[in-house]
Amino acid sequence: MKKYLERFYSITIFSLVFMLIGAVFSLNVYAKPVEVSLWHYFEHEAEALEKVVADYNAMQDEIEVIPTFVSREELMNQYTIGAISGELPDIGMVDSPNMASFIALGVFADITEYVEEWDDLQYFYDGPLNSTMDVEGNIHGLPNNSNCLALLVNMDILEASGFDEPPTTWDEFYEIAAATTDPSNSIYGFSMSAVGNEEGTFQFIPWLYASGASISSLVSEKAISSLELLTNLVKEGYMSREVINWGQGDAYNAFVAGKAAMLESGTWQIATMDEDIDDAFDYQYTLLPKGEEYASVIGGENFGVTVAASNIEACTDFIKFMQTAENNANWCEIAGKLPVRSDAAELKDFWTEDERYAVFTDAMNYAVARGPHPEWPIISEAIYSAVQAALIGEKTPEQAMKDAAAIINPILAEIPVAGSN
Repeated sequence: MKKYLERFYSITIFSLVFMLIGAVFSLNVYAKPVEVSLWHYFEHEAEALEKVVADYNAMQDEIEVIPTFVSREELMNQYTIGAISGELPDIGMVDSPNMASFIALGVFADITEYVEEWDDLQYFYDGPLNSTMDVEGNIHGLPNNSNCLALLVNMDILEASGFDEPPTTWDEFYEIAAATTDPSNSIYGFSMSAVGNEEGTFQFIPWLYASGASISSLVSEKAISSLELLTNLVKEGYMSREVINWGQGDAYNAFVAGKAAMLESGTWQIATMDEDIDDAFDYQYTLLPKGEEYASVIGGENFGVTVAASNIEACTDFIKFMQTAENNANWCEIAGKLPVRSDAAELKDFWTEDERYAVFTDAMNYAVARGPHPEWPIISEAIYSAVQAALIGEKTPEQAMKDAAAIINPILAEIPVAGSN
């Protein structure tokens, strides 16, 4: 009887162990990966994004990233609603100047601890990376792509006016703008957008920072000089007064029609430029002219990990994969955008052999973020309103800047520009 019981217990224990091993094996085989939702508003670039996601999902079996297109307006509204309701994706896309506002609303989580030891962080351009930070310099996501502004020049008009090279300084720029203006043929020396919205602020920021000033020093002589430069162009007839009504597309149309010798131009305009100009004239890109220093301004999108994410580390792992030098270079080449990493820009001839993209790649070294600040819409409105008031002669540049500073300075006193502390 004793031997029988011992044998019974042995078989029972063996069976239990076997069942346990089988259960564990079954879990390993059939366990589903954790699903991570990613919302974006890419349309033409969606295929490129989906390839990066597919590559990541294929390289491991613990996480499955699921991308979903949401219109930009709907996505921004959902962030605002989700800040209260908690209905947010794990990873979300956002326009770089808007990210600070959503960080302040509590939409995006602090991922600093997951990226601060990441060696790759040193290769990100300051402008795009700063746009992901809060006021203490904590990181809430990673930049995905960028664009910036440079000077586009009609070389036929310049050469006809006795200039062989584009301007490099403000003095040269003003001299060329004066010399190339031809009222009899409705040709202006310079064209830009000074419309009363974010586009107007976007195009003014490089002139402000090139003076050696910033949004926190609008009443300084340097800041005032940047607005004086543009105001004098309008006063002297070297730039059309209509720029206060022109979006960036309108200013571009004036240039391709041969009605402006120089244009403040964005990366995205390269794609159609040759077709639009149709060999009517030779053109050349160069850095925006230098005041005290070179400057540009970034556009582009970021991806942040939201506070709704159940596994912040896993989500961060994906956006780090998405933004490796190789993936950033491959994606931005397909999408026709600028990399956010200096080492990524070196991986493709796309940004070096094409002289046009090479200029913008260089400009990224001088490109600043707009803000970043949670009250950027208010700050931006004060800036573009000041520019418009000066250009139409309603206020002097000095008074326009003082009035803008009266709105902006109290805001910055309470919450400084992100990363400035």
